[in-house]
Amino acid sequence: MPRPYPPEFRRRALDLVESGRSIRDVAASLGIAESCLYRWRHRDVVDRGLKPGTTAEEGAGLAAARQRIRDLEEEVKILRKAAAAVEAVVPPKDRYRLVAELHSDGVRIGRADQVDLTRAVIFRRALVRTGRCA
Repeated sequence: MPRPYPPEFRRRALDLVESGRSIRDVAASLGIAESCLYRWRHRDVVDRGLKPGTTAEEGAGLAAARQRIRDLEEEVKILRKAAAAVEAVVPPKDRYRLVAELHSDGVRIGRADQVDLTRAVIFRRALVRTGRCA
């Protein structure tokens, strides 16, 4: 993939277009594709708020949020597999202790249930009965 043009170069090219020169002339004199100038001009107009659309800053924030969502979904998959492995190996009484420990560490029991940590609702009721949970 070719390296992107520096922001200063883009700004100078857009200034030439805004000064009245045609996009074809500017593209030919700078040795770049006309489509680059059209894209840069559209991005500039959106970033300045003259046209509706997603600004570069918003786009970066959305990309970061999407990446975070992908990471969290991957963590959930891993935790579900780990919970299934725990359920297969750990007897029910020990699972109760594990859920009680999670609760004492501040983990919401409903959240533990979403990660398939076996019968968390039943354990929550037991915690409520014993006075360990509100």
